[in-house]
Amino acid sequence: MNDPIAASVYIITRNEEHNLKRLLPVLACFAEVVVLDCGSTDSTVAVAGQFPNVVTAFRAWTGFSEQKAHALSLCSRQWVLNLDADEEPTNELLDAIRALVRSDEADALSCTRILLRKGRRPAGFSRKDEVTRFFRKRCAHYHPARVHESISISGKVISTDAMLLHHENLDYGQRIAKSNQYSDLKARDKLAKGKSVGLATLVLIFPVSFLQCYLGKGCFLDGVDGLLTSMNHAFYNFMKYAKLWEMKREAGNRDGGRTRAEDSSVYALPAVHKNS
Repeated sequence: MNDPIAASVYIITRNEEHNLKRLLPVLACFAEVVVLDCGSTDSTVAVAGQFPNVVTAFRAWTGFSEQKAHALSLCSRQWVLNLDADEEPTNELLDAIRALVRSDEADALSCTRILLRKGRRPAGFSRKDEVTRFFRKRCAHYHPARVHESISISGKVISTDAMLLHHENLDYGQRIAKSNQYSDLKARDKLAKGKSVGLATLVLIFPVSFLQCYLGKGCFLDGVDGLLTSMNHAFYNFMKYAKLWEMKREAGNRDGGRTRAEDSSVYALPAVHKNS
């Protein structure tokens, strides 16, 4: 039996019982797995507690970046792997991680993330989704964002051909609901940065986004599934700018009262962690 990988894995969760049942057995080879929950109503915490290398903690939801930064701070090892609950490292990626820990030749490892929608890889010719998820803890810093969080890695980054799998098992209604939630959070990020939107953007963003996805990314090769994916992508982009326009109008009309953008009640955690 191989020695545990001398690294911590950190995952933020809310109602991820199904995904953790698949993921945590794969992560049994790590010295530590930190599961930071924000109030699951299913058996997420109970499932996590079944694994001896898993440490669970609770933190009320304040946004993706802050949640992940806190989870990172709870890791006890110098090497860390960040995963979403619906992701899974392949055996080849685990081997690449072991090799880097042994060699100590770089500060981070990047890989390709592959989408599997209900077990099938969608057709298309979009660019590879390159992500850096394994790195030295001290080399990482999260940038403030309510959604689509980004992390800066200082130091040397090497790449591997090994893959990280992203399992998406949502029906179309769930995907639309997620896009609606994410568009709200993204609009608030834009508002906080002083961004604005004009009529031309509102008129053109839906058809342009649809064509970029359907033709530009080759989603037409995926039949009806590709059509629905392209419509969802266009819906997300339209809604984030429509909501930004509405927020700007409300901010302009306020008379000293609290605006919608300042209402803490909007920080509701979507059920899944990444937009697709």
